[in-house]
Amino acid sequence: MTKSLILGTILGGLMAFVWSSISWELIGWHEKTMVGFQNEDEVSAIIASHATQDGTYMLPNLPPTAGMTPEQKKSALAALMQKMQAGPIMVAAVRIGGFGSYSRGLIVQLLSLMAAAFLLTWLLLQTSGLSYARRVAFLAIVGLAASVIVDLPNWNWWGFSGAYTAVNLADCTLTWLVAGLVIARVAKPAKPEVH
Repeated sequence: MTKSLILGTILGGLMAFVWSSISWELIGWHEKTMVGFQNEDEVSAIIASHATQDGTYMLPNLPPTAGMTPEQKKSALAALMQKMQAGPIMVAAVRIGGFGSYSRGLIVQLLSLMAAAFLLTWLLLQTSGLSYARRVAFLAIVGLAASVIVDLPNWNWWGFSGAYTAVNLADCTLTWLVAGLVIARVAKPAKPEVH
């Protein structure tokens, strides 16, 4: 089982990385779902002058409620809800100093995909009696489930576009379908012991 887990982690992670490269660099369907600001330099300058640190920012945002009375908290929450309903709303990951090393990003991506491949290989090893095709389908469905858990709430609550969400759902499913072709080949559950 350890050998299967190691092989599934490494080979599945590598296969997911290859597919991700194809998906982002060759197909380019992710970029087609994103919209740019009208005056990017002006927006960038405003973000740089108002973002105090790297992090995930939300607009509108609830002010710090420490020290507020229950009535003040209720009033602040009502004002926030009013702003959210009126719009605009935004959730943004901000890196004040820019992206940094592209090579580092690729290494972290590969390690992240290997961590996911480890978990998916482990899950697959907990199954029994599935054919190769069903093991591959199992991994693809787990990939789809992971995307549903993350991407549908982002679409619902934060206004991520339907096209962006659909591409993420499809891509996550395809990533683990493609990686699943390898993982299902090398990670076969141990045969149960006969007593």
